[in-house]
Amino acid sequence: MKKRGNENNVLESEWSYLFDTEALGREPATLKIAPDESQTRTIVKRLGIDGLEGVEARITLRRNNGNMVIHVQGIITAKAFQKCIITLAPLEIDIEAPFEAWYADSSQTLSFTKAKRERDIEKDNIEQPILDEAEDPEPVVDGRIDLGELVVQHLSLNIDPYPRAIGASYALGDDDVTVAHKTGEAYHNPFEALKNWRDKEGKS
Repeated sequence: MKKRGNENNVLESEWSYLFDTEALGREPATLKIAPDESQTRTIVKRLGIDGLEGVEARITLRRNNGNMVIHVQGIITAKAFQKCIITLAPLEIDIEAPFEAWYADSSQTLSFTKAKRERDIEKDNIEQPILDEAEDPEPVVDGRIDLGELVVQHLSLNIDPYPRAIGASYALGDDDVTVAHKTGEAYHNPFEALKNWRDKEGKS
């Protein structure tokens, strides 16, 4: 995911909310977090959209039984402002998206599945299937998890890169009309007509 760098080339998130894992005991921890106005503006730039309102995440963190892995579950709500890619009309899109992630301190625990996979790669020198995220948790850095960055990453996954207004569609252009008249068939674009012509030539 894209992050901003400072003059010392240290990667920074547009919105950091650090959670101290030492504070997490046997009981789950629940919290609600939201960026301030300045942080929201930087998130908008990162996502390449027109605006954001009401960004909020409700999060639960718990330690898995039997190991030191921390399971993070939450739900993000927000209103995104974008433009229709066809009409350029402004759009307001309500987002309500669940997410989850797993973290572990690599100095305290090692995924057995990951260790076995790495051993098999070295032994057989063959490609192994990609591990599920739960089997290959993200590292806990300096005893903390950046929940703000986690929320921004999952928010970005729920932003439509090609938003369309209801009922919006591409109009038939002049070139398309010419192709349709010559062939007696209607196509969405000249390339579709060319493909159809090649298919017919191949069959003949």
